[in-house]
Amino acid sequence: MAKKRGVKPSPDEDILPLCAELIRSEITTLKDLSPDLANTLANEYYRFLVLAAPHIKHPLAGKITLPAIREELLSATLEFGVADSNAKSAPESDLAAALAAVEAIPHFMEILRGIDPNKDPIQHRSTVELITDYLKYDIPDAGGKLLIKRLFERAVKKSAKKVKEYIPGLADAIDV
Repeated sequence: MAKKRGVKPSPDEDILPLCAELIRSEITTLKDLSPDLANTLANEYYRFLVLAAPHIKHPLAGKITLPAIREELLSATLEFGVADSNAKSAPESDLAAALAAVEAIPHFMEILRGIDPNKDPIQHRSTVELITDYLKYDIPDAGGKLLIKRLFERAVKKSAKKVKEYIPGLADAIDV
């Protein structure tokens, strides 16, 4: 089914509580983050769960943790031979990229939360921008590029519509 232009995706109501539980288990909260970064992270966790759900055979209730989900995905991969590392456009490739993103988020948050925004607002804001560039804009090697180069790459990706399609207000809907 083709997507209608201008129509924003709406969240799967079954995934939202799982997403909230996963966020709580991995990074505790989104409330201490800027609205844009909070929504970026919420959408990354949500995207991962939507892509992972078809591969999970056992109910995850009560054990919504990244290791538990990773174990389920590994089991499905081994059992059905699901993954093909050479298939760049395959859904499994998207799932692997989504898994890599959610595995990196707790590390990003540890670094960001270690920076006092009152004592070092420039470093804090730069770190927020860098995390956003990695996740939302998918800028390769963002940490090795000057901000001006990343801003240019963002603009190019936006104009080419190669920015991940996020659900607006998802962080507010999840409320963690």
